[in-house]
Amino acid sequence: MKLLIAIILTSLLFGENANASRFLLQPRIVLGSNANPGQFPFMVSLRYADGHICGGSIISANYIVTAAHCVTTQIDGENFDTTPGILSVYAGSIHIERDGVVVGVSEYRTYPGYRGLMGDLAVVKLSQPLNFTEHIRPINLAESDPPNYSNVEILGWGRLYQDGPKPDILQHTSLSSLPHSQCKVYNSFADESLLCLLPQRRNPSGVCNSDSGGPAVYNGQLVGIANFVKGRCGSPNPDVFANVAYYADWIKDNSDLQNSDSEKSNVENVTKENLTSESGDSELSNLENVHSEITTKHENSDFELSNFGDMDSENFNA
Repeated sequence: MKLLIAIILTSLLFGENANASRFLLQPRIVLGSNANPGQFPFMVSLRYADGHICGGSIISANYIVTAAHCVTTQIDGENFDTTPGILSVYAGSIHIERDGVVVGVSEYRTYPGYRGLMGDLAVVKLSQPLNFTEHIRPINLAESDPPNYSNVEILGWGRLYQDGPKPDILQHTSLSSLPHSQCKVYNSFADESLLCLLPQRRNPSGVCNSDSGGPAVYNGQLVGIANFVKGRCGSPNPDVFANVAYYADWIKDNSDLQNSDSEKSNVENVTKENLTSESGDSELSNLENVHSEITTKHENSDFELSNFGDMDSENFNA
């Protein structure tokens, strides 16, 4: 049965002709810049059968965080969990295919309230601890939202534009954080569990296919996990992330960060210098120009995400 599920998931993740609904997987960094070696040492690639599908962030030697839809999917209203052994994590390099290290996944847990576009995050346990170096380091979880209209860094190995190629080198760009009231203008269902980041009008950058699960970073802390966007890659609509501050306690309780207060001295923050980005205007215009198509950021916008069922919240998926 697990083999059958694995085959089904492969066709959903990588098939070119699968039926798509209004809820589609769409992740990428559009109009980004190349990262420098060691600039984002917390960044990882989540892989399915050795192929990159999503981004993720190191939060300890044993755990990463990513989006729930990166490790699960739904077929005909039934939820299917990816067998952890099919997944792996690639860390330590800005190059997607070289100079990094690969570790396996032993188990993962999705947020108990994960359904559709809400609660879309997962904690992933590695099969062996990562060895920290200047290129492999954890990032601390934010305990509060970034200030309104502040520059927030996003990054990933997603497509460079809609249906375009994927880069070899990690891409990053800066978006502007919106207040929750403004986020609801674009997404009526949005609440404080979501973080909206708006591209600059003169530089419509953002996430695209394969950027799902990747980080949003402010002041050296993880503030968001890439979830979805309305419209195509590079649209003027905000990219939507799971709000890490909202979920911080759950992430700690379901990883080895429960004693994070006593361990913080051993976890070095990503330096602010590494995350410095060019400032720019974050003009909030064309608010009425909201596309009706909602797409989530994942590899290949091919499989249906509507009619989500409840996830198993009590046990690690295996």
